[in-house]
Amino acid sequence: MGLAFEHAYDNALAFCREYARHRPAAGFMKTILLRRLGSSLQAGLNTASALLQRGESGLSDEAELDDALLPDAAPLNATEQDLLRAVCDSLAGLLAQTGADPKANAVIHYLREHDWLRVGAVIFSQYFDTADWLAGMLRRAFPGEPLALYAGGGRSVVYLGEDRRHAEREAIKQAVQRGEIRLLVATDAACEGLNLQRLGAQINIDLPWNPARLEQRKGRVQRIGQRLDTIRVMNLRYAGTVEDEVYAALSARFQDIFQVLGQLPDSFEEDWVEAALRDRAAVRHVLNRVELARTPMERRYFRDVADDSGLDWENCERIIAAHDI
Repeated sequence: MGLAFEHAYDNALAFCREYARHRPAAGFMKTILLRRLGSSLQAGLNTASALLQRGESGLSDEAELDDALLPDAAPLNATEQDLLRAVCDSLAGLLAQTGADPKANAVIHYLREHDWLRVGAVIFSQYFDTADWLAGMLRRAFPGEPLALYAGGGRSVVYLGEDRRHAEREAIKQAVQRGEIRLLVATDAACEGLNLQRLGAQINIDLPWNPARLEQRKGRVQRIGQRLDTIRVMNLRYAGTVEDEVYAALSARFQDIFQVLGQLPDSFEEDWVEAALRDRAAVRHVLNRVELARTPMERRYFRDVADDSGLDWENCERIIAAHDI
């Protein structure tokens, strides 16, 4: 990404630390800028600008933030405002210079050069502004290709060239199943109950801070009725960010954890956020902290970790006893 992005990200990280230092109970708002900057340059710029203009917010989740981006509240202090201005300047300059987020370039490349468009693809994002921005980029890249934006709050639309029409989500799902739409951009808020086994590729334009949601996204495509033996999945993240470091650490153990637990521990996201706010080196140890809380079932099957609990295969009642569960 280069120095401009590094400068923007470092200032965003400093803003989150400053915000948390003065508001220890701020919760979700501590990291909203990092989360959105990790989604797309456009989402990062939108969020930094809104924070700078409107101050802090009491919003508690991503869906609310998409619908009402940071309503007026108490003003930020001078240091926080200076850091946000630096973030805005870096991102605005980067977008003006390149004309496109590198994530969009990667999506277009795989759709065009690796034949992912032929098998059909869904691109997921946590945030509507990232999904809406990406839909616009894909419209221009594939002007003759029907494209749908699948989102909540009555914001779903279908594009064909310059034609843009609002559509019901059920109508979009049926069009995908009939093979009339093979390029779909969707938000997490709208993806429950979405069956996309007609499509053969999935792209995650951003990575949720709780990686268990990645499995939920994959379940939209990898399900009964999928016509292909193999589906294609691509996860995008900016190099050098918190997401990049933690997902790199997780990749070697991600599947093992899911095979035993079915999901990551609930404490993972909280651990990750605290590590991100403390220092960049701390995120490398998040996975180790998660492993300290292994259940007896985990200890039985994770053979690569020394087990001094005395459990063995013949003594399985110790594993499934009610107090262990």
